[in-house]
Amino acid sequence: MRRITLASVPGATSIAAQRWPVGCDIAIVLTGTEENREVRRRYTVRSVIEDTLVVDAVLHGHGPGSTWAAGLEVDDAVTFLGPRGEIPPPTADWVVALTDESGLPAVAALAESLERELPVFAEITDDAEVYPLPPNAPVRWLPRNGQPAGSVELLTSALDEVRPGTGTGYAYVIGESRAVVALRDSLGRFGLTRSDVYAKGYWNLNSRPTR
Repeated sequence: MRRITLASVPGATSIAAQRWPVGCDIAIVLTGTEENREVRRRYTVRSVIEDTLVVDAVLHGHGPGSTWAAGLEVDDAVTFLGPRGEIPPPTADWVVALTDESGLPAVAALAESLERELPVFAEITDDAEVYPLPPNAPVRWLPRNGQPAGSVELLTSALDEVRPGTGTGYAYVIGESRAVVALRDSLGRFGLTRSDVYAKGYWNLNSRPTR
């Protein structure tokens, strides 16, 4: 993961003047990727502090987005479109979040916006990839330790550790698209319907990365 901080430049729309909904994303126009073709990748807005915008990019070792994020230097110009989207706040009695590393910035931003606890189960590459989450987001880290990303086994097994409270529940599920669908359906064991789950695929296995 690499943290990228963007600041407004003279003549551009001020970052501070715009509305930045929780969990929104921006489409960054990549440079140094493909000739004669504009390439964009979407990144979640982790935070906005005064007139700076923070995004955290996963360096997965291949693809235009990872190459761009790894090679970015201080004072490089960055063009983006957005913001777009929003993560709805929970109104249920209990809540849980399931994610891989691609969704950690969104989960962190959501937790910061809440005045309640948001338990998190997070799949990561290994223990070295632990990501800073707010104090109200107790997390169970699930390192792959050499296993391929994009499978559903680790997070599905972690469902045995979910302790739903009384009353209504709500879940946030973010990660590989097909894994997200499988996890959403597995949450039915807790009485959650599809309308009780915010399910969002941030990338697709065996296809071009989108983030």
